[in-house]
Amino acid sequence: MKRLFITFSLLVSGFITYAQSVKSTASPIFEIAVRTVKEGKNEDFEKARKAFIEKLTKINGVSNDREFQSFYALPTPDKLPVFIGMTEYESNATLGAVQSNNDLMSNFMSFAQTMDLKAYVFVQPIEGGEFNLATLANKQGQILEIAVRRVKEGQEAEFDKMRKAFVAKLGKEDGVVQSWEFKVVAGQNTEGLAVGMTVYENQEKFQKIGQATQTWAESAFFGTFDPVALQYAYSVK
Repeated sequence: MKRLFITFSLLVSGFITYAQSVKSTASPIFEIAVRTVKEGKNEDFEKARKAFIEKLTKINGVSNDREFQSFYALPTPDKLPVFIGMTEYESNATLGAVQSNNDLMSNFMSFAQTMDLKAYVFVQPIEGGEFNLATLANKQGQILEIAVRRVKEGQEAEFDKMRKAFVAKLGKEDGVVQSWEFKVVAGQNTEGLAVGMTVYENQEKFQKIGQATQTWAESAFFGTFDPVALQYAYSVK
């Protein structure tokens, strides 16, 4: 029960931190929750998630809830199922409304018992053009790469420079649909975190590109950060 309370408190504190740190914003905010399903809790996870999301999306300003199932992870494959939930909030005021909804927060408790968090962040897009969560990797066969990384201390400038070079080369590869970079504005243990996403046309092209990147000089970029959650997933909702 103590561990459950800590997990729940961390999630709630993400809402509070953002609501308190930003007075107002007209820009959407996207919640990303990378969750590992506890052993033997698959059915409970799905049932609790459905019940929670149904209530969450009824709140004014909450939209485009999506769910992705991870099939591969770096640098170490996951031993248990991992799902990535993403939700769009109209503004920080919407987050405040969610955080103050006691009925919703109580409902979350049963959901929290079924999972452990790999990463939990609130983000806003800063590069890559228009970001539409509703259509993100929603075509048959498309693969979503989501990279939650912790930039190594003192390498922030190098990370940014090398990331841009890597993404520029990646974007020229056959099979890459689009890439985005996000700033982390709140969440759990957010110091030094940066989030990137790339959509690939299909798994075959994704694997071919992945093999090619191993020979790129631009892949030295990966030495500027520590992975928190590097997931490859497909849409299930």
